[in-house]
Amino acid sequence: MITQEEENMISDYLLGAAADSYGFDRASCRFITYGREKNKQMYTFDKNKKPYVLRIIKNPADSIGQTKAEMDWLLYLAQKGVTVPSPLKTERGELAFSAEENGETCFISAFSRMDGLRWDKNDPKLWNKSVFYNWGKTVGNMHRFTRDYTPGDGMEKRHEFSIRSMISENINAFPTVNKIAENLLKEIETLPKDKDSYGLIHNDLHPGNFLIDGERIHLIDFDGCMYSWYAFDIGNALYLALWLGRSDEAGNDFTNEIIEYFLKGYLSVNPMSDFWLSKIPLFMMVCKIALFSLGCDCEEPGNTLSEDTQKERVRSIENHVLLTGCMADYSLFRNK
Repeated sequence: MITQEEENMISDYLLGAAADSYGFDRASCRFITYGREKNKQMYTFDKNKKPYVLRIIKNPADSIGQTKAEMDWLLYLAQKGVTVPSPLKTERGELAFSAEENGETCFISAFSRMDGLRWDKNDPKLWNKSVFYNWGKTVGNMHRFTRDYTPGDGMEKRHEFSIRSMISENINAFPTVNKIAENLLKEIETLPKDKDSYGLIHNDLHPGNFLIDGERIHLIDFDGCMYSWYAFDIGNALYLALWLGRSDEAGNDFTNEIIEYFLKGYLSVNPMSDFWLSKIPLFMMVCKIALFSLGCDCEEPGNTLSEDTQKERVRSIENHVLLTGCMADYSLFRNK
């Protein structure tokens, strides 16, 4: 049964609307977690002895058509065998629906619940070459099948992602970094946008957005998906993996293992030309500058960005260093 605390988060009305729409027993519904923003809540429920996730987004910024477009892509990927949450349609065959309560709009969707463990850089079983390889392979399959994806009839198209929007106006306080960022962005904006290089991407492939299930990696949390370069999806994943997990508490360095085995896994199912491989570090540097512009320590998550640290990060960006003391092997960004 849902506890009193959980009842305070999902009203009887919304629970009833979801249970009626998806055909499940409301007594099986339990709270899982909030999203990064508190307006997103995740629940689990059972239907036909199978576990599902119920997602409720309150006061969404986009249209219900954008949520349906996300679900349409996920359904396509799941049907192709990519290990992503498979959307559950409502009893009326809808990929998502909206409900109104007290003047508040809520978008409700549901999908299969994925099994697996969260990454842990201090656990060798959960952060190793095999994990990096299988993560890359799963992302490679996602991109490979997406090349042939077209939205269903009458379906909205997901938005295009502006790489420029990643960088806060705060960057103007650092003229040399701002100039480097502008040069990188100008180069990116000249890149081709053909079927093999540009399409729907996850757009938030940090290590917290996958689950480890033996040799399988399940990708989750697709609500930020947009159109952009596949190389950006890779660069974003690699930079965030290095930022968060390039070394453990014992001092083991995973830098080149992460890059090498992620790319090996990716290329095993979705080959890339040397041209596009060479662009991945470009996107990685943009990710670093974006974090810096937001006031984060773009090398050590959780650190307070003191004045001295800030100066060090500016110097590292000026010298085109991805991560200080992190000897990334750039030869890995070429086909062998």
